[in-house]
Amino acid sequence: MNKKSGMMSFSILMLSLLPMSTGATASTIPGLMKQFPAVSSETAELTVTIPSFTMAVVIILSSLIVKRIGTKKLVLAGTALTAFGAGLSMFSPSVAVLLIARAIMGAGIGAFNTLCISLIDRLYSGQQREQMLGFQNTFQGLGAAGGALGVGLILMYSNWRMAFGIYLISVVLFVLYLFYVPEVRYDNDDPQTVGQADEKVSWMSKLQFGYYWIVMFILMVFYMTVNVKMPTYILNNHFGALSVGSTAVVVMSIGTIIGGLIYGFIESIAKNATLVMAIAIEAVGVFMISTAGSALACFIGAFTVGFSFGLFIPFIFSKGLSFVPKKYGNDATTILMISTNGANFLCPYVSKFINIGGTDRSLFMMSGVIASILGIIELVKLLANRPRRTVPEA
Repeated sequence: MNKKSGMMSFSILMLSLLPMSTGATASTIPGLMKQFPAVSSETAELTVTIPSFTMAVVIILSSLIVKRIGTKKLVLAGTALTAFGAGLSMFSPSVAVLLIARAIMGAGIGAFNTLCISLIDRLYSGQQREQMLGFQNTFQGLGAAGGALGVGLILMYSNWRMAFGIYLISVVLFVLYLFYVPEVRYDNDDPQTVGQADEKVSWMSKLQFGYYWIVMFILMVFYMTVNVKMPTYILNNHFGALSVGSTAVVVMSIGTIIGGLIYGFIESIAKNATLVMAIAIEAVGVFMISTAGSALACFIGAFTVGFSFGLFIPFIFSKGLSFVPKKYGNDATTILMISTNGANFLCPYVSKFINIGGTDRSLFMMSGVIASILGIIELVKLLANRPRRTVPEA
């Protein structure tokens, strides 16, 4: 890969630092409530969660906007909005302005969120495409872990407002994308998609795409269950303080980073069996957490779940996008992201529904059982589609 294409790849991957970092500023809530004592805890928490809402809305709209203005303008507008929202958050005079600023920031990230993956699908192919999808997941993990650590460091030496400065990395993303990534279009003017305007997606392809959408949703619910429940699980079982539980979440992000880094290598060997492997790893991780007797066991389980996330996310996106023409890659990516965002939002409700025992241990145990069943279904599907060896005639 020459220098130019190397910088293009790096610039595209850098966009993935922001989508999973929106919750990194949760540590600013105590400082915010101290400065604004009249603000309710729900409103304070809204400053952390509101970017996810506007991001989800703009993700859906962006699939329509990108066909009109192209990827270049959309990414540049998105990163500029993110930087503006970050700056306004740092100097907002009131909580109301802060909420507006955070909403703007979420909208900015939502503008280019789907392009983090669909650009890779469009610009790369073969094993390089698989490696890039794995690296994309790694950069997401780096954004989540690095964002949380960055906020923690800023709070050690400055006030809570300055913590929003971590999102000014979007200025760097703006510059990188401006100079190193070419225009890519998702309309009929794109020479790469000439002849695809009237190409239809078969019902079989739609069914297969829908299958992976459901698998993604289920696996993401279990991943988010561990992410959300782990700190209080460790605290309630007297394995350590709340800070130990927070460390377990960072360990899970490290697992994601490592999984994404070696995804390309694993996929080149395991091929279609990669998903079965990822599901089995996640099942083992949640089973381990459900039977844990110490913080160390929870850490290992969290790392395992994070590692599986680093494998199944790029695989499902790669597999799902293979069922649609390149022209519809961004639309397909948007639909798959609705699955992940929907899982994030519905996680508490799904967890409550499947938690027959009513405890966190029983919830993790049930998650492992369902993941195991899903793994068996995927294994049967894999074996059924295995090429049959022909017996030569005598």
